Amino acid sequence: MSNRTISVMFVCMGNVCRSPAAHAVFMHKLRERGLEEQVLVASSGTIAYHTGEPADPRMIQELARNGVESVSRAQQFTLEDFSRYDLILAMDRRNYESLKEMAANGNCQYFSRVRLFRDFDPEGPGDVPDPYYGGRSGFAEVFRMVDRTTDYLLDRIFAGELVP
Repeated sequence: MSNRTISVMFVCMGNVCRSPAAHAVFMHKLRERGLEEQVLVASSGTIAYHTGEPADPRMIQELARNGVESVSRAQQFTLEDFSRYDLILAMDRRNYESLKEMAANGNCQYFSRVRLFRDFDPEGPGDVPDPYYGGRSGFAEVFRMVDRTTDYLLDRIFAGELVP
C-alpha cells in the first residue's frame, strides 16, 4: 500500500446494524494495528430512514460485549461517495444492487470500487444477514462474520491488493 490515506465505506440498508458494526470493528482493528491514521472509515445506508440515529442498541450491546465501541451515526450514501471512497463494501447483494443502480444514474466510472463485504470472508462469500427484526443471536452472528472478515480485509488492503 502507498503512503497515502485510503478511504473505506461500509454500506447496508439503514446504517444502524450491519454497516455500523463493520465500521466499528474495522476502526477497532486499525487501532490495534496502529494504522488508524492511514485509513478514513465511514458507513452509510442506501435509505435515509435512520439518518442521524446511532446504531441499533442491540448492535451497540453486541459490539460492547466484544470490547468494541460503536462509532457512527446513520447517514445515507450519496452519489458523491462513489468518488470519495476508494473501497465501498456492500453488506449484502440487495444493497450492492442498489449501489449499482445509483452508479448507473451518475457515477458508473466509480462502480469498480464497490464490492461485497463477504467476498473477503475466509469462510466464503454471501450476504451479511440483516439482524434488525430478530433476536440477540442474529447480532452475535453478524459480529462474528464482521470480525473474521475484517481481519482478512485489512490484510488484503495493507498488502496493496484492493486500493490503488
